[in-house]
Amino acid sequence: MISIAAIATTVVTLVAPFTPYLIEVGKAAGQKWAETVAEKGGEATWNKAQAIWEKIQSRFGKDASVKGAALMVSADPENESYQTMLAKVLGEHLKEDPQFAQELLQLAGGEQSVQEVLADRSSWVEKVTQEMGGSGTQRVEATDHSVIKDVKQSKKVL
Repeated sequence: MISIAAIATTVVTLVAPFTPYLIEVGKAAGQKWAETVAEKGGEATWNKAQAIWEKIQSRFGKDASVKGAALMVSADPENESYQTMLAKVLGEHLKEDPQFAQELLQLAGGEQSVQEVLADRSSWVEKVTQEMGGSGTQRVEATDHSVIKDVKQSKKVL
């Protein structure tokens, strides 16, 4: 069974790149949003991050510590210190509600996540970075005269 801290870290790793667009302050230009979605795993990942963030907001949205840490992450989504702070704050709340922690884990893909970069029907995909927190499978596949370039997949040890 995955720990509460690992669930919090997984959730934060998934939503962090999108926080500028998930939090009201971050109403950025559409082009930048599209670039982020493409770089961080596509529309499916965006939808997953959005669903997770909505759950977190519905449960802890008025909590000042969650708000503050999330705002910091939205200001600099790749800052690992900010991500760690948000994961710690979220983890403290999840310890009080392990059932909610499991709900978030399932929204994130469960203990066995899958990350895929797929291209078909003569499509072109490039400059994709995926980082997986926890266990799971990562796959890159191009079919039907498609091209995939500059893909980086890594697993973050929790």
